[in-house]
Amino acid sequence: MKSPSFIWWRDQRGRFFYFFLAILFILLELKIFMMQVVQRPEFLKQAAANRLRADIIEPARGRIYDTNGELLVDNRPIYTVYALPWTVKRNPSVIYLLTTILDLDSTVIAKRIGQRGWHTFQPIPVLRDVSISSLARLEANKVDLPGISYQLESKRSYALPQAVHFLGYIGEPPPDPKNPKPRFGLIGKRGLEKTYEEWLGGVPGVRYLEVDANGRIHGEVTDPIPTPSQPGWDLHLNIDGDLQRYAFELMDGRSGAVIALDPRTGAVLTLLSQPDYDPELFSGVMPHEVWQSLQNDPEHPLLNRAIQGIYPPGSTFKMAILSAGLEEGVVAEDFGSSCNGGLQIGNRRFGCWKKSGHGRTNWATGLQHSCDVFFYTLGLRLGAAKMGKMMIEYGFGVRTGIDLDGEVRGIAPTEKYLNKRYGEKKWSNGQVANISIGQGEVTVTPIQLAVYTGAIASGWVCKPHLANEVHNPITGQIMTRDPEMRPLRAKPETLAKVREAMRMVVNEPGGTAYMQRRTDINICGKTGTAQNPHGKDHAVFVGFAPMEEPIIAVACIVEHGEHGSSAAAPVACSLMERYIYDLYPGPRPVRPGWTQPPAAPDSLKKILPATPSTEVDDE
Repeated sequence: MKSPSFIWWRDQRGRFFYFFLAILFILLELKIFMMQVVQRPEFLKQAAANRLRADIIEPARGRIYDTNGELLVDNRPIYTVYALPWTVKRNPSVIYLLTTILDLDSTVIAKRIGQRGWHTFQPIPVLRDVSISSLARLEANKVDLPGISYQLESKRSYALPQAVHFLGYIGEPPPDPKNPKPRFGLIGKRGLEKTYEEWLGGVPGVRYLEVDANGRIHGEVTDPIPTPSQPGWDLHLNIDGDLQRYAFELMDGRSGAVIALDPRTGAVLTLLSQPDYDPELFSGVMPHEVWQSLQNDPEHPLLNRAIQGIYPPGSTFKMAILSAGLEEGVVAEDFGSSCNGGLQIGNRRFGCWKKSGHGRTNWATGLQHSCDVFFYTLGLRLGAAKMGKMMIEYGFGVRTGIDLDGEVRGIAPTEKYLNKRYGEKKWSNGQVANISIGQGEVTVTPIQLAVYTGAIASGWVCKPHLANEVHNPITGQIMTRDPEMRPLRAKPETLAKVREAMRMVVNEPGGTAYMQRRTDINICGKTGTAQNPHGKDHAVFVGFAPMEEPIIAVACIVEHGEHGSSAAAPVACSLMERYIYDLYPGPRPVRPGWTQPPAAPDSLKKILPATPSTEVDDE
């Protein structure tokens, strides 16, 4: 007979065992409940992810038009081959089959597919603009190419290749370390394509494809509901395509830059940089050797000389010095100098470009004949501080703010700049004299010269802009850009005298651009020679017309052209003549007088602060 204590222990152990089983069954039921009820949506989502693949639908990029409605940049259909890295990794034979179909090296294909890692299910572009014959072979070998697909996209087509430097180009987005999720499609990489990417790029859509375990596509599904893409807005420019082509013809293959703008608004009519390159090279996957050839080209075709070229302004800078002299009261009616071919400053003789000298000159004839001695004398009388003040007022040493990427500032050698570079008052009078004729420390960009010339013509320092409007192709909505400007702080009588002296440069005998006079247009201008330590000097010319009511201001630089009067002035003056008589949308002006209502009423102008930025290059 068993003891009561043993029976008690057996009963207690049995009850504990049953209690433990009950707890296990309860936990199991809870787990099943969690999986089948609570976590059901998440598991369904994971199952769908294994079965479905989100396919990005690239939107059509906005088109770009000139001021007359001419289509400059369009889209044409192309096919792009994509690969799923995770699937291709499991089927390495795919790469070797692609080498024969796409005529690419296997290492190139592998590098492109694995550029974002081999464990992603996001499609990676392998080759854009694939030929129809290659697509036919892809389709015929579809069963042997798991993870490979192709889709219809668009490629940029450029109707005005002479405009490549401001139109820019598109390309694949770079990896973003702050956002590990890869971006797909093509984006603006330079020029207007980059500046207005937010408008031109549109909004991508998405569709869902059913795939099997091997990554083969079995068709499109409607659940989840696909999202259509939204096309980009169309960009309408101030650029006149015909004027741009004419500037290209006038340059006749020479390196340099030509800029024309409306001095009343800052609207850029022409922006040409030479030499250029084929923008369609950037629309697809660019071979490394092609990129290297562009980078190593001694002519630097990728450089936008209009906003990135750095040059001494030469004698075109003399209007700024004359303005400073008039504003500061240094240049009075009796102020002048006697030029015998040079001026002794310290132990050095600074020569005039005319070795025999100009004789007695004043504010008008000094600019008309471009007498260096007159401006040496004026610059020394003014000093670096007063000259620097007018440089900044005209916009030198600061970016103009044009709607393009990569603009540089140049150097405005103010007193602050000279003190920082050489030490407090340790710079010489010789340096001041050099600055007064646009040489030495001072450097500018062609776009700065155009804005400066427009300010003399209109009395306003305008922010240059190429874009005028953006149009929504679906809704028809239009967004317009208003001119942005600030008043030039110079007395009307100062500007009147500067304009008169510029008129004499072109229209009076002895003027350095007298050969470019027109009998029916009052052109105001100034020639210049930009010293070049690496070869022949550069030719420079700036001007505006008509004098009575300016509608166009031009800056032209011809690299290695030596003389502004013979190389740059014919280009700029011919361009102004063509615009005024053939392309200007308003009534044709007739000399000697012409009045025209301003193109942009004050109510539409965005007025900038009257005091310009004093930020200068601190090289």
